[in-house]
Amino acid sequence: MTDTSIVTLRQKLEALIVRELEKGLAGDQITGERAHEIANIVLEAVPEDVTDSELVKIIPTLDDKASELAPVVYKILSERDELERTKQLGQLRGMIRSMQNG
Repeated sequence: MTDTSIVTLRQKLEALIVRELEKGLAGDQITGERAHEIANIVLEAVPEDVTDSELVKIIPTLDDKASELAPVVYKILSERDELERTKQLGQLRGMIRSMQNG
């Protein structure tokens, strides 16, 4: 991935976390104090200068210390899996076409 995709993934992660915390606060599922704790956990886990490979490894661990982040982790990992699957299927189709035409 390029630097642009890292920023995009990081921005997506941050936006999803904010949404999840806001939803939890609005529904009285978490307290303001817990939201603050979760924010600190994320800030500690995701450094400002994180690389793509580091971020990909960090995301699955975020819900280990804050189970409230499980929906965020699931959404991001599911989307990454789907993108990878689509990419692999495209490559496989290309190989099949080249074998048929070759």
